[in-house]
Amino acid sequence: MGFLGTVASLYADLTLVDQITGFIILFSASVYAKRKDLSKHFKLARIAVFLGVVTLIWMAYSLILHFLTGALFLDIYGALLIVHAAVGSLALFAGVSFAFDRLIRKTINPMRIVFLLWIAALFLGIIFYISYYNVLDLI
Repeated sequence: MGFLGTVASLYADLTLVDQITGFIILFSASVYAKRKDLSKHFKLARIAVFLGVVTLIWMAYSLILHFLTGALFLDIYGALLIVHAAVGSLALFAGVSFAFDRLIRKTINPMRIVFLLWIAALFLGIIFYISYYNVLDLI
């Protein structure tokens, strides 16, 4: 049992907490961008991307495990996991590109799109966590 009180593993719980923390940091970075404090914006955005890359290790393991057990093809959880992985991969790839000044120009529209992708990936991940680990049954 994980520390959040579900049957999820400790790694799944830590991944969820890490992703939520990374999103809060990314949101804080956007506040600094609006205030025109770009040095703090860039530092916080890089921290958020780093947290995303760290949690990708567990999430990739989980995706491979679901794939190998055939769970990706059996139910709604598999479809949700695939969509979450696709959206999250896009968001993380673009975030890394921004963080290391590669491939994508740092302009407001691409950054907003990546921010929205990050929100969508986080939302899908939370929905997966709640449904897969039966969080609502515990309440």
